[in-house]
Amino acid sequence: MCVVCNDLRLGMVYSPEIVVGKLLAVRRSLRGTEWDGMHLDHFVQVLCRLDNTRHGFAVDDLQAIENAWVGEAGESWSGGFVVRLKDGRRAHVDGRAGESHWSEDSDIEAGFLDAGAPHPEVGGRYGWQEHAWSEGLARGLNEFLGRFAASHQSPMESPG
Repeated sequence: MCVVCNDLRLGMVYSPEIVVGKLLAVRRSLRGTEWDGMHLDHFVQVLCRLDNTRHGFAVDDLQAIENAWVGEAGESWSGGFVVRLKDGRRAHVDGRAGESHWSEDSDIEAGFLDAGAPHPEVGGRYGWQEHAWSEGLARGLNEFLGRFAASHQSPMESPG
């Protein structure tokens, strides 16, 4: 199935391959910086898998990460975030990578939150590892999203 991602600022349409390519390029640009970390690769995999048809929004719809979490170290990885979308809605995204690391035993789930709803308690809902919300992790993801948005700018939009 082909999903088309819309960049609302540019009015341009990007194919999923271009969006994934830009996500991976931004990820590479953060290697060795203060924003690099062992969980960033997993979160990039989650972002690559957001599907407008399946989840109701895609990575181009994300405005800012409110907070993020990651499960305890183990054989599998789990993590997620609460995000504010460009249209003002809020959503939660939860991902899990099994032993095959983003293959058949992996999945993401996403859903919308009411405007005033607190962050969801995903550990109990899914039976995943214990977790704690991390503002530092959210800051790193917002840095990533900012660089991703900048990678979508056309030369005519660049400041200066």
